[in-house]
Amino acid sequence: MPIWPSCTKMTDYAYLARDLETLADLQNYHEWIFDETLPFLGTCVAEIGAGLGTITELLVRKHLKGDPGTKLEVFEPAGNLYERLQEKLRSQFPGLIQAGRLKTTKGSLQLSPQRFDTIVLINVLEHIQQDQEFIRVVYRSLVPGGTFIVFVPALPWLYSAFDKAVGHHRRYEKNRLRWLLQAEGFEVIKAKYMDLGGVLPWYMVNVLGKSTAINRRLARMYDRWCVPFTRWVEDQCGAVIGKNILMVGRKSEGISV
Repeated sequence: MPIWPSCTKMTDYAYLARDLETLADLQNYHEWIFDETLPFLGTCVAEIGAGLGTITELLVRKHLKGDPGTKLEVFEPAGNLYERLQEKLRSQFPGLIQAGRLKTTKGSLQLSPQRFDTIVLINVLEHIQQDQEFIRVVYRSLVPGGTFIVFVPALPWLYSAFDKAVGHHRRYEKNRLRWLLQAEGFEVIKAKYMDLGGVLPWYMVNVLGKSTAINRRLARMYDRWCVPFTRWVEDQCGAVIGKNILMVGRKSEGISV
């Protein structure tokens, strides 16, 4: 059974493209995620499951362009998403592609020992049926001391018709995700719930309301008005639970494969 991808039908990819287009509008939300990952980014970075390139664009503009020694390779297994991703990056960053600093790969991460110093998965691991096997591939693909940054949907009791429609196999609890990383040898150096303010709306709309699509208007309103306030509160006080989990694992120094 393949590790990736779990969604193989074009209808599944159509769901993903439609909702990724809606999510691309959520500037405050994505900048919040990116800013949390920035301190852990190295100089040889892989983004797995780049989709339409929303996080990719932030990686390039806020990380790659600031350090001429930095390289980024983005992976996307869905053919229709990959074509749009490649076109977007070629039109926006032709110089970086020509210089070999920005590379797109159709497919997912294959075992390539000690190839990257940072691997980033944003809203991807939940799509992979054999998640622990994929974490093992990530671990072996990192150099000693390399960093694994993963952002996933949280709280199994929030699993909804929407999750099922877009190919989510699960939502995670923080302790469970921590165990998965530690079981493969990672030292967890950061683990936090994010977006406490999104828990109740998600439960009402997607769990009780059984919605299978993102309402663009409501999503934009939430991003504009709620995300900045929620972010400020969580920066001050943290969050005991949240709609998502950000976790960072570090591979041990001196480990060779």
